[in-house]
Amino acid sequence: MLTLLPFEQVSAQEGTCPRLLGGDYARVAHVYDGDTLKLADGSRIRLLGINTPELGRDGRQDQPFARSAAQWLEVHTQGREVYWVQGSGKQDRYGRMLAHVYLPDGRLVAEGLAEAGLGHVLARGVGRNLESCLFKAEARAKRAGKGVWQQGARQASDIRQGGFALVKGRITRVTRTSSGTYMDLDNHLALFLPVELKAQGASGWRRGQLLQARGWIIDRQRRGQTQSSGRQRWLLKITHLRHLQRL
Repeated sequence: MLTLLPFEQVSAQEGTCPRLLGGDYARVAHVYDGDTLKLADGSRIRLLGINTPELGRDGRQDQPFARSAAQWLEVHTQGREVYWVQGSGKQDRYGRMLAHVYLPDGRLVAEGLAEAGLGHVLARGVGRNLESCLFKAEARAKRAGKGVWQQGARQASDIRQGGFALVKGRITRVTRTSSGTYMDLDNHLALFLPVELKAQGASGWRRGQLLQARGWIIDRQRRGQTQSSGRQRWLLKITHLRHLQRL
């Protein structure tokens, strides 16, 4: 179990993420898990910039540090007035509003969770003014071996179920299509880089390169997609260039 440091002992000056304009204040009525909460008016908020481990549901066990992440968010937000700014994406597929939430002392909640090693930073929908500070907070947690960083990325060849994951592996095949580029890792997991992202970043992906990626893995079999020869069962779509890096 991760020892939680009372957030009041951490000064606002230790945070580096700027406060966005155009937000509003609200009291937090309930915390569902490490990255989801409910405001007093009943609005459900999904935090932008961070993905925390999943609490166990339907007979499944909690993922490591899921309880610690939920406890951290509850201790620092529940019953308190926070400042929140709705993201450009507005809602996710579960009907939750996507938003940045700031603690009473002015620090971005996603940054605090990342600093404590209680989740992985996600850049999609965050905006360039917050990307760097969030990844810097994550890097500090990684160097210190905190929370989720007590373990490294999972090997692509070990993937056996869907859900969020940080994975690494070597490119064993590259397939370019009109919609984007597929890169098989360890002959087991396919990464998909949409053409609009490839156009923004460097090209030159080739066999033998060691990559690390983060995102949600889907099981093509469970989605009823046919498995043609050489097509990998497991797929991870890259949603931001910062979610993919060469090692």
